[in-house]
Amino acid sequence: MNDLVFLSSQQVDAEPFTTGDVIAEYAGIERDSVNRMIRNIYQRLERMGKVGFKIRPMASGQESKTYLLNQQQATLLITFLKNTPRVADFKEALVAQFYAMQRELIERQAQFELGKQFSKSLHATIAESQIKMHGHEYSTFNRLIYKQALGVDTTKLRKARDIPKGEAITTYLSSDEAEAVRLVKNRVEVLLDVGMDYQQIKQALQIKGVVYKVTLQLPVKN
Repeated sequence: MNDLVFLSSQQVDAEPFTTGDVIAEYAGIERDSVNRMIRNIYQRLERMGKVGFKIRPMASGQESKTYLLNQQQATLLITFLKNTPRVADFKEALVAQFYAMQRELIERQAQFELGKQFSKSLHATIAESQIKMHGHEYSTFNRLIYKQALGVDTTKLRKARDIPKGEAITTYLSSDEAEAVRLVKNRVEVLLDVGMDYQQIKQALQIKGVVYKVTLQLPVKN
């Protein structure tokens, strides 16, 4: 039961949710029974936020509705399930995963706010340095920072995570990824303060190695 809770997006303000299908599968209940239960208490669920859904095609050619439930909605729904040992195990796992996801989102937000302060400080340090790159000083250092923090190119990272142009990459990072980026930004600022140029800083960072290696799932081309 590792994949019970999901995020509405990869951004720091994402909302965790589960689905009626997940509840049916892991609680060992017929999918139609869970969906019928959702419809029966729909008004109660709507008091805790809009009940989302997605439509998926079926092998028969028909379409099927999958309900999306936030933490409060899912918690209410599972109180209506009969407590067999399997259901009890599922309830325990679901609550634990919602809690873990909320904790991760809180940590992401904290890292995001801290990262903004480091970015401002680094930007000022780069501006005050003698390094000149035809107006591209910060973007050049930023690409280097992500390469050394996460082992990925910023362009590929944007593509893999569908980050719109103009939006900060930091809003799409996990707490561990954001911490790695912040660590490298701090290293760059320290090296700038002692008078190193870009190439010297790049070599110094490469000696340290990648802080938190990530693997990107790039879109498959048809």
